[in-house]
Amino acid sequence: MKKNSILKMSKSISLLGLSFILFITILTSCDPAIGYEYNLDNKSDKELKVYYKGLGFNDTTSSMTVLPRTEIQLYEIEVWGSNPHDEKDNFLLMFDTLSITATDSSKLLSDYLKSENWSYRNDIGHLGFVKTGTNIYNLEISNEDFESQ
Repeated sequence: MKKNSILKMSKSISLLGLSFILFITILTSCDPAIGYEYNLDNKSDKELKVYYKGLGFNDTTSSMTVLPRTEIQLYEIEVWGSNPHDEKDNFLLMFDTLSITATDSSKLLSDYLKSENWSYRNDIGHLGFVKTGTNIYNLEISNEDFESQ
């Protein structure tokens, strides 16, 4: 009788241990992600030329024309991580290169490489107890951002 109850207890402990390992595996199998979204709102009367090259494993290169009074999404990417927050001066960390110019060669006075010229917000989500979500950066360019001719 004693041997039988020890065997049952041993099976219960093994089943509990296996259940715990399965539970941990399920929790860790979904990697948390942070998204980065960069938007450009061209409120000016000028046509803009945008060129960028992504950094690292996502070294996508793109060139586009942004028509006057048009809002576009420049770039979007998801990377492994958690706790989305404003990257402050490192907010362009997903870019190797970013260039914005007017097609008519007007000089853009606003320094789009400085974080204070972009607005920031985030869209927070949760994966269990882990914060995930998207960092959203918006750049607005208006007629006042160009040198008057």
